[in-house]
Amino acid sequence: MPGIHRRTLANGLKLLVAPVAGTSRVAVAVHYRVGFRVEPPGMEGFAHLFEHLMFVGSQSLPDGGFFDHVRDTAGVASGRTHQDYTEFYQVVPRSALDQALFSEADRMRAPSFTQEALTEQLAGVAAEIREMIVERPYGGMPWPHMAGLLYTSFANAHDGYGDPEQLKKATLEDCEEFFARYYTPGNAVVTVAGDVDPGDVADRVERYFGDIPARDAAPQPDLSEPGFFMDQTASFTEPGIPATAITIGQWLPDPAADLPGYLAHVVLARMMARQITPDGTSAVSTSCGFFGPLDARAPDALLLTVLVPPATPAVQMVGAVRTQWGMWSKGDISGEVSAAVNELVSEHHRDHDDIETRCRALGRMETLFDRAELLDELPERLGEVTPAQVGKAAARLHGAACAVMTIEPGRRRTRPKPGHTERPAREAGQAIRIPEPSGGPRTVPGREDQPRPVLGEHVEATFGNGLRAVAIRAGGAPVVELRLRLPAGPAGWRRPDHLELLAHVLARRARVGLHARGAGGELTVRTDGQWLDVAGYATTDGLDAWLGVLSEVLTPAAAAEPLSQGRVLLRGRTPARIADDALRAYLLGPAPSEAAGLADVHRTMIVPAGGSFVAVGNADPAWILSRLEDALEWWQGQAQPVPATAADGGILLVPREDLSNVLVTFSAPEPPDGPDDVARYLATGVLGRYHRNRSIRDAPGTTGLGASGYEAFLGRDVLVDFPRAYIQVMRPKEQVPDVFTEVLDRLPELTAKPPEPVELDRAREYCVMEMLWGLDSPAKIADLVRIGVSFGQGAGLLTRLYDRLGQITADEVVEAAVSTYGRMPLPSMVVGDIDADWLADEIEREVTELEGD
Repeated sequence: MPGIHRRTLANGLKLLVAPVAGTSRVAVAVHYRVGFRVEPPGMEGFAHLFEHLMFVGSQSLPDGGFFDHVRDTAGVASGRTHQDYTEFYQVVPRSALDQALFSEADRMRAPSFTQEALTEQLAGVAAEIREMIVERPYGGMPWPHMAGLLYTSFANAHDGYGDPEQLKKATLEDCEEFFARYYTPGNAVVTVAGDVDPGDVADRVERYFGDIPARDAAPQPDLSEPGFFMDQTASFTEPGIPATAITIGQWLPDPAADLPGYLAHVVLARMMARQITPDGTSAVSTSCGFFGPLDARAPDALLLTVLVPPATPAVQMVGAVRTQWGMWSKGDISGEVSAAVNELVSEHHRDHDDIETRCRALGRMETLFDRAELLDELPERLGEVTPAQVGKAAARLHGAACAVMTIEPGRRRTRPKPGHTERPAREAGQAIRIPEPSGGPRTVPGREDQPRPVLGEHVEATFGNGLRAVAIRAGGAPVVELRLRLPAGPAGWRRPDHLELLAHVLARRARVGLHARGAGGELTVRTDGQWLDVAGYATTDGLDAWLGVLSEVLTPAAAAEPLSQGRVLLRGRTPARIADDALRAYLLGPAPSEAAGLADVHRTMIVPAGGSFVAVGNADPAWILSRLEDALEWWQGQAQPVPATAADGGILLVPREDLSNVLVTFSAPEPPDGPDDVARYLATGVLGRYHRNRSIRDAPGTTGLGASGYEAFLGRDVLVDFPRAYIQVMRPKEQVPDVFTEVLDRLPELTAKPPEPVELDRAREYCVMEMLWGLDSPAKIADLVRIGVSFGQGAGLLTRLYDRLGQITADEVVEAAVSTYGRMPLPSMVVGDIDADWLADEIEREVTELEGD
């Protein structure tokens, strides 16, 4: 990877710049050396609450203005609070770099805290705690509840989420004091990653952050622990869970003092995770650290979690784990160590070839260990871990005490309650206030011109078996991203249960095959009902091994599962998937004959003709294509012909009593002639693809999609064998009749209205920015090109969109809107807990009820 460029401003702020060639967006992260371990008694959870407050407003960006540039450019902005740091990050187009830096500097200089904002964020935090801890099955396991078993000091052991009732005691004075103590320039690291010039970025950071006054930060807490010499246990119950969950925690070495020993434990944890079930999934979930490796200063813990049958004694699992540690401490483990290291190294390369992940990780490493360079050293350091070091780590854990937490089925939910510690009284005059910022609000900088996105060197070909292939050179890591997409064909579209079962069985075969080779990488098999997608990555050196597993996946083989099991697998579908599955099956009609078994289904669906393969990596594209063609030349088969579809309108209802709201989908085949796909894309943006679009702006109103105030999502995809435009609306069932009148009746008027110049310019800019995510990493390039190829486009889709969007006129937008969304002739789909006769009476149209799950 390219090097890391450093600079320290006069006020103590650290800057890291990581150039990444070829990206169209930039990632900006700000890490503060303050996490929930700094919280004093009586303020548990305050660091996380404060992170939420930092998004509410600042002197120059009041009332949520922080997000304006993010929303307008299809960017991303978020934050996290962990043990020893709080991070804020953004990913925006390169043209918005100044706005991203300005927004971060403004809240570092002059945040705005109001009682209204504090009350609002308290409610948001309380909702997050309910969702993540209270209402989630096994909630709080392992974090935050395991911390109380592993540690004794308040800083390490307390609940970093806190108790919402106690958090309500927080005051604006507390907010100002917390900011003044910890949110100082010298306590922060700013990281920028993307296709940028380090000197130019340094000048911009100096411009926006340089005049923030230096302040001393409060000292970090004492994290020393006495340790424990006997196992610590706790057991809780929860109704409605199918199995007992057991988490075992043991201390990790301090990575700052003993990085080789720490990494040996990382390898050991991966070896444990590689103990798989016959289904190819991990028998044990492992984590080095509550939030991952090298995510906290010591102390942190190695955590193992396993699901076992109810009433299984925790001591039995602890014994089994200790036995495994003991075996690995004495035997020959060179093969296991090699396979684990291969997985870890390939994952590290792949994950950090993405600008957001790389940016955040660099800032985290610098914040915790003062060595951002450690991120790029880790693959080599992991490769240096020896079986002897791993055996020593296993011997250490075999003889060490552990903390054990169990959650088992029971009639009521029990958990440790957050401690209600008392805050020490603040002495008069002791409060620390935010320094008064100099000057008033500052002018938000404008956006610059966005550079033209250009895909790297690429080659396209169609193999002799009919498979279309695209290979692209991109990225800086020795990894190749691989995407095989096959249309499910009439057999899969008619029988989504067979398709789902086939994907399930092939995914298992892929997991087992990749695990056996121990070369690292990933290979998944999934379906969305329209396509069967085989996706993953391999190291450049391991590409042939990955393709060998793929060949095994593509080869028909007998399976023990009966075809009827597919219906069970369909139960987790989203409402949108249910609607589309039902619509495809309805349009094609019943199958002429039933498949004899899963191998028969495989031979029918898994054929190269009509499929596409996209490969992206830091290698010669021609070489990649040659490897693909050589590996798959044996694979033959023709796609089934697609019968004519019945596009006769009507309303189809799939009843689902488990849904609280009802999804309504209107669809139309895109006409084969008329406006090009770029004009249709821009028309979709004007009508309903972003926060300023017409349907949302005008609802409730006279021209939007719905006087009831709901929002409609508009999109374009492929259904069966034709491009489709659709509108989806999710509303309570009592509003469903209004959806039909307000959407279908208003579409002619809404689509025929010419966009105003400002409206068109905003939509055009958004549509340009929306697609730039596809150059953030090789993985995202592969995903974007796969989408484009699915639409019949080539690898240069993104560049063509950029060039053509600026040429689309208002008249072309109207023509595209009318022809694409002006009428919805395909059957309308309704999915939810609603009665067909009642709906038919309300809208005075015939409603046909289909079979549900």
